[in-house]
Amino acid sequence: MKTKSIKGIFQQTNKLMILVAFIPLVLSSVFYSRQIFIYQNTINNIEEANQLSEKVDAIVLEEMWDLVFGQKTVAKVQETNVIEELRSDLQHIQENTSTAKELNILAVAFRTLDSLETYQQQLIDNILKDEPVEKNQYVMIQVDSVIDLLSDILQQFVGVEISLASQTNHELVQSVLLLILFQVVLLLIIFAIINKNRRFVRDNLQDPLDRLLDLSNELSQGHLSYRAELPETPELRTLTSSLNRMADDLTRLLEENALKQYHLAQSEVRVLQAQITPHFIYNSLDAIVSLIEAARYEQATEMTYALSDFFRISLSKGQDWIPLEKELRHVGDYLKILQIRYGRMLSYTIEDQTVSPELQVLKMVLQPLVENAVYHGTKFVRRVGMIRITVSELPHQIQMTISDNGIGIDPDRLEEIRRNLKETTDPASESGYGLYNVYRRLQLNYGSEAQLTIHSQYQEGTTINVTVPKREEPNHVQSVHS
Repeated sequence: MKTKSIKGIFQQTNKLMILVAFIPLVLSSVFYSRQIFIYQNTINNIEEANQLSEKVDAIVLEEMWDLVFGQKTVAKVQETNVIEELRSDLQHIQENTSTAKELNILAVAFRTLDSLETYQQQLIDNILKDEPVEKNQYVMIQVDSVIDLLSDILQQFVGVEISLASQTNHELVQSVLLLILFQVVLLLIIFAIINKNRRFVRDNLQDPLDRLLDLSNELSQGHLSYRAELPETPELRTLTSSLNRMADDLTRLLEENALKQYHLAQSEVRVLQAQITPHFIYNSLDAIVSLIEAARYEQATEMTYALSDFFRISLSKGQDWIPLEKELRHVGDYLKILQIRYGRMLSYTIEDQTVSPELQVLKMVLQPLVENAVYHGTKFVRRVGMIRITVSELPHQIQMTISDNGIGIDPDRLEEIRRNLKETTDPASESGYGLYNVYRRLQLNYGSEAQLTIHSQYQEGTTINVTVPKREEPNHVQSVHS
């Protein structure tokens, strides 16, 4: 069988199906609609004819005797003319008839009704002329005969309608049997077509789709080396080829992106270090000179050792992962230098509550956050600035908390910072640059497991919580590529 497109396959398998299903549907709909319509009209005619016969027997004769004996006036009889009502009912029945036999019987009924109307008019004329009652009684004998005749005619019509309904019902039963037989034959034909096309559809659609599904599942699980066999169906062949090519491109892009992210992280650290170095060195050296000039040699020595250790840990021989103890010592050196410079206006505490001695952390995470706390927090209050750093060890994580009693952040600005962090958007100004830089480096090196949250009360202070996965062995390259 010649290979076709998916559209051609479905056209081939469905055209005949639609045809064989559509023909009996149309035929049965037309036939049954006509038969049901005839049958329903026949039933309605029987009901209306029976009701009309009852009205003739029960009402017409009684109304005319009431007229004869003066129990109803001529005006009242003419106003509620029961004969006209009978004529209207007969016309309605006539509208729903179609056979000649029905129409002939109704024609006789109309003529009988005309005779009844003539006798009614004679009664009215006699009453208006004050004729003797005996004369009207003679007319009533004729009226009684005509009413009996009309009742017989209506019953005859009912009999014809019953016969017609029986015939229609018989035709319906026969047509149902024929339709059942036709549908059985049709089902056998459809089963034969389905059986013939099953293998064709399976070979050209199902198997290629299963292979595409396997390819999609393997790629979604990260098995980027998996490839699918190209099928014969043109559309699926193109799709499979595109997915295979996409997997090749994705593997290449992931490798390139990992390398780019690594270099980006390195460059951002270098930028951060370059930002810190100039103004921090100048201010620190100026402070050391001032201490020496003031003969405060012990503090000058202490500040010089702290500055030296600070930059030694900052460089760390090019390593990005350092022991937690060094990270705390690094931020401690920074705070010691600031405390010597600011004197009693700055106070700090560092609490290491960890137990594991070999914990490794990403370098220079705490110092930029502490710098933010000082220069954008405690610097703007008249009270003594308090910086508190607490590091605790969880079962699988390390939690670092930096708290200050500075100016805090107003709610609108705090919401903006949180939104920018969530969207990894850089701040429009240099204010808070270290915060965004630290968060980006955490995401690049730790992935989505790293968290940075900010809680602040304006005029009271700010707390930043950093949570990262525990790491005991430095493995820089694997971390970047994982």
